Amino acid sequence: MKPTTRIGQIDYILQRLSPQELQTFVREKALQDADFRDTLLICFADLLGSDTPSEPKYQQMLADMTQRHANAEGYIHASSALHLTEAIRKMLAVARKATTPTRETTDLCLAVISDLPTLAGKMEDPEEHIYSLMRTSCTTLWECYSVLPAERQQALFERILQEYAKPVYLDLDLDNALLSLLKDWAQRDTKRQRACLHQLEQLLKTVEQDHWRKNYLLEQTNSLLSFWKA
Repeated sequence: MKPTTRIGQIDYILQRLSPQELQTFVREKALQDADFRDTLLICFADLLGSDTPSEPKYQQMLADMTQRHANAEGYIHASSALHLTEAIRKMLAVARKATTPTRETTDLCLAVISDLPTLAGKMEDPEEHIYSLMRTSCTTLWECYSVLPAERQQALFERILQEYAKPVYLDLDLDNALLSLLKDWAQRDTKRQRACLHQLEQLLKTVEQDHWRKNYLLEQTNSLLSFWKA
């Protein structure tokens, strides 16, 4: 009796396909479907055996995806924004799987985070997909952090601090997710704490005439100090 469930039908087909038939299907599907191709490259990136950071590759993927969903003027309307952000979410979901190399996961998340300010400037976003993508990316980085060797933990901390230093994240209210990572990763490291506080001081200098943002950053500073003293 042939299976009736979808997964059962897939298993049934896979058991009866020859390796050549499966290879041909995957190759043709990857050439026709950019989202499938990107997922394939993320899942099996370790087979390529490269020590080169993958972030530039993922930045190009995101740029290509954005271009596919934009109109002739380069703007992404709400309906297209839904499809684009859903495609990015699927990439992040693949990156979170245990079978995905951690390096690929962190590089994809960093590519997404660094792309969000640009995306926010060219996308209609009434559903606030930008904030959801930021939260997912940061949560995934937090999950990866504990399994990284010490030198890569430090490199990731420094990179997130570098992103947090850019006023555009504050302008878009995307800064808090980054600061939450920095707060956790600096909890037992006074050198990192000083680096975070120094960066907050620098941001305060950029908003001296904006009393609301100035008070907000002061509250963030006090929150950090209270958390680290606890």
